[in-house]
Amino acid sequence: MTHNQGAGVINNVKILLVDDQPGKLMSYEAILGELGQELLKANSAKEALDLLLRNNDIAIILIDVCMPDLDGFELAKIIREHPRFQDTAIIFVSAINITEIDALRGYELGAVDYVPVPVVPNVLRAKVRVFIDLFTKTRALARMNEELEERVAERTAQLEAAVARQELLAREVDHRARNALAVIQSIVALTPAEDIRSFSESVTGRIRAMATAHNLLSESRWQGVDLISLTKEELAPFADKDRIAVNGDAVSISPTAAQSLALVLHELATNAAKYGALKDPHGKLSVAWDLRDERLELVWSEDCAPEGDPQSRVGFGSKVIEASIRNQLRGAIEREWGPGGLVCRISLPRRHFAISELAGASAEEPGSVVDSKSLRGRRLLVLEDEPLIAMMACQVIQELDAEVLGPFATIADARQAMPEFVDAALLDVNVGGELVYGFAGELQSRGVPVVFVTGYHAYAVDEQFRSAHVLTKPIERDDLGVALTQLFASKGVEAS
Repeated sequence: MTHNQGAGVINNVKILLVDDQPGKLMSYEAILGELGQELLKANSAKEALDLLLRNNDIAIILIDVCMPDLDGFELAKIIREHPRFQDTAIIFVSAINITEIDALRGYELGAVDYVPVPVVPNVLRAKVRVFIDLFTKTRALARMNEELEERVAERTAQLEAAVARQELLAREVDHRARNALAVIQSIVALTPAEDIRSFSESVTGRIRAMATAHNLLSESRWQGVDLISLTKEELAPFADKDRIAVNGDAVSISPTAAQSLALVLHELATNAAKYGALKDPHGKLSVAWDLRDERLELVWSEDCAPEGDPQSRVGFGSKVIEASIRNQLRGAIEREWGPGGLVCRISLPRRHFAISELAGASAEEPGSVVDSKSLRGRRLLVLEDEPLIAMMACQVIQELDAEVLGPFATIADARQAMPEFVDAALLDVNVGGELVYGFAGELQSRGVPVVFVTGYHAYAVDEQFRSAHVLTKPIERDDLGVALTQLFASKGVEAS
């Protein structure tokens, strides 16, 4: 028989009966048998102590006060001195009227109750039942506490693991940011400064190449970059798509290799735009690759009439290509200049690549142009809390003969200063820690189209604005101009 409690099933309670007279033990057994518990009997103090040491979970001890070897008080004292039985309930049975001093002595020794002789069965059962219930509830509570402690410990471990993962992620983000800044610093420091314009174009192009790889990595949660998408993105600014052929296995590039390969493709495209197939109006460019057991073999092939002596044009871009392929990616590169143009063969270790689940998802094709006529006379609100980005955006807008309202560094300032009508708005998604969606909704309700700017990937923009134009940082001047051109072309907004 068991007691069922809310915390689970409690086993039968053990009750020890101690008396030197067998007849009295039998009577106690008969009285308490109705309670359905496990009854243990001892004829002496020594036998009682032996039973206690062999049973850890005795809940109640019924002791006769008068016994020949040790009386009940002495036995209770010995029991209480043992740490295992300091909370065990002790009930004295006395055939004589004990004095108040004896009663106090018994309570001091740990007695919880007295039962006089002759024993009234209902009274004895009632007293014992109280302590059975107390014991079972105490045991159930202890088990509940243990379970709670286990759950707290488990949850604490989960939280500690989550914090550790968060710290690891923060360190990884910091590592990537520092690496990116170090590369940018090196690009700025090492790019030859022949003149301001060429220096600016070279630096901007190389940073854009890195940003393209970064954006694609961000969209894939830094799982890898589809090589077809990366190649098309890097070639997009240089020529019409009809002059470029991109073919190869659907493979994914590891995050550690993506930005290096992006710089290589950018430098090859830049050289082709200056001297090769992308400068020749009739030139063609083919980029193809094959993923083999141990290596990826990529062939960059230009079909054109090259200008001058190609061997004499080994500048900083070529050094970037060599350093990226040989040192960073541990690959090999061979260049051949023939009458038809450059053929560049690049061999890279297989460990940088994996079969892509994207199956060659196509990137946005090149071909969009800036139409300054559509922007002339427009009034554009600029909300951006990064001063340099705001300055660059305003400069681009003004170069396109549009009027700038701002720039504003807070949503409150933009809302307060905005006149009755603006043609469009350029909004940073997160301004000073405040999301801009509420303000964007206000503009949208007034029929004002919006271009969002974000440091996150484009898919992170709130779903209600998924149809809006989104530019990811760092912003290219041409990309901003194209976005505004497309914005007015699609909205058909008349200049104010």
